[in-house]
Amino acid sequence: MKKEGFVNVIMLILCFFMLYMVGQLPEAKATEELGPGFYPKLILYMIIVFNVLQLVMMFFSKAQASDEESGFEAGRFFIMIAIMTGYVMSLSYIDYKIGTFLLILSLMLLLGVKSYKLLISVSVISVGTIYLLFEVLLNVHI
Repeated sequence: MKKEGFVNVIMLILCFFMLYMVGQLPEAKATEELGPGFYPKLILYMIIVFNVLQLVMMFFSKAQASDEESGFEAGRFFIMIAIMTGYVMSLSYIDYKIGTFLLILSLMLLLGVKSYKLLISVSVISVGTIYLLFEVLLNVHI
């Protein structure tokens, strides 16, 4: 199995664990249509479907590229997971706007984006969009 396959299996295990954790959330109240677990479950199910789809595509793929040619770097993957974990753990200490800006910036740097204009603009636009969507339009104060 290619390295990407192992990453897909790890992601599936994490998704099923997260589904178990989301199942611990309270049920929807009678006045609510969806409940607090709807959106996380939706995202997790989408991730599971795409991971399974990728595993099936890799299994039935005729051209078997070697792991060196595929461009996958396990170290980079685990660094990304560490950055995202640090982001989640830091949210109780710093404002989400600063944390999200730093998260997007660091992930783009890790992925090899060199243009500082692009790094800053994508990070600022992303944080601004999240702020506008949640705090202004939906009145959700984080």
